Amino acid sequence: MKPICTTTTVRTLDASVIGDLGQPGRVLMELAGRGAADAIHARWPDARVAVACGPGNNGGDGYVVARWLRVLGHAVACVPVVEARSPDAVANRDLARRVDLPFATLDEALADADLVVDAMLGTGQKSEPRGAIADAVRTLATCGRPVAAIDLPTGLDADTGQPVGSEELVLPAALTATLGRAKPGLFCEPGTTLAGEVVVVDIGLDLAGLANPAMRLPDAGLLEEADVRAWMPRVRPGAAKWHRGHVAVRAGRGAAVLAAHGAARAGVGLVTLLAPREEWPAIKGLWPEVILAEPEALDPSRHDAVVLGPGLGLDQGAAVEAIWRAFPGPVVADGDALTLLARDPVPPPAGLVRVLTPHAAEAGRLLGRTRAEVEADRFDAADALRDFGVPLLKGPHSIVGRERTPWVLPFRDERLATAGSGDVLAGLVGGMLARGLPPDRALAVAGWLHGATATRLPRHATASDIVAALPAVVDALLG
Repeated sequence: MKPICTTTTVRTLDASVIGDLGQPGRVLMELAGRGAADAIHARWPDARVAVACGPGNNGGDGYVVARWLRVLGHAVACVPVVEARSPDAVANRDLARRVDLPFATLDEALADADLVVDAMLGTGQKSEPRGAIADAVRTLATCGRPVAAIDLPTGLDADTGQPVGSEELVLPAALTATLGRAKPGLFCEPGTTLAGEVVVVDIGLDLAGLANPAMRLPDAGLLEEADVRAWMPRVRPGAAKWHRGHVAVRAGRGAAVLAAHGAARAGVGLVTLLAPREEWPAIKGLWPEVILAEPEALDPSRHDAVVLGPGLGLDQGAAVEAIWRAFPGPVVADGDALTLLARDPVPPPAGLVRVLTPHAAEAGRLLGRTRAEVEADRFDAADALRDFGVPLLKGPHSIVGRERTPWVLPFRDERLATAGSGDVLAGLVGGMLARGLPPDRALAVAGWLHGATATRLPRHATASDIVAALPAVVDALLG
């Protein structure tokens, strides 16, 4: 799992390496600039580069980047958009002059540049770019050259992924070489889009853990395939179907079919779709492997987990509340169940596992916020949703809202944004719970399989295509 840290945490780590361990700040700046230069060179090996530098340490990083790009064979021009002020930035600006790097105005540098490096503000920015930097953002955003941002695109909040002012004063990047740790805002829209490809440059912040082991804990973690492989439930030799888990799906219409099929793809031994008998003729395409029964057949002695809500209907408030309050096994609330719970909030019963899979609008209804307010700080929303259960806040880079250290999924694929995709995911989550995973790992594994499957599909794939392709992804994961 890769660490994700807020700007406050990164500053604390940085200060510890410098203050507690005695590593000079210029050493960290050198590592930052050299690593960023390597990332830029790997993607644009022949580019002529204009490096736009601000007054603080981000500008200092830029002067180091310029120096190393020159060593790597690039034609480089340094552009002091605002003159260096911090001691390390001044020192590296002066070093750039001593090694005869050319300095130019922005217009002069752009006349000969194929690529722009944005080293104007970095993660320290908390207000809208002003003055010469605002003018530079406007010029560079329309200059037609790709931009490589150092640490963070100018104008973007590192912790939320929102513009610190107006979005037109954010400089979009094709590449962001973020320093030391990935930042939360790089996994939240519009920050994800505005940052482009993200590369984390190691500047030695892991050394802080030597001085203080408590500093090893990040603010969040980016899930990797190795994490999911380690958590994926295995089937022991000789296991019977009832040893592999039995999921009950209390849902309706086509969503019920997709949720049931998603649960089956989780590797459970049995799936039962619970629906009133009069609705059975309208349930089309259900696999013969799925048991069809009436809602009264829900039995805690037989069913290991319940998927509650997809396509159920908003007239089923009493049924949702009864299962949510009383079923002793894990319950996954999705779709209509979330809307009904938002109308009459029911806290998760003490000692019982309750899991939520809302998108931003559903999360907003639960939290009394607008969808825009949820999207403005997705990590805060995921944390607040924990009052209702263990959440997976869906969307680009879905978030598993764990206590202290949320997990972030690495997927942001348009093939997940299709009708029924969330129903399949809810079924997968229910299946992983029925197979015995704790709620956070069940959400992580299901979310990973769901996202990884979408990335393998052709464009314009449907939710049924996700169901069909899941076994190949599981086989690839387990080898």
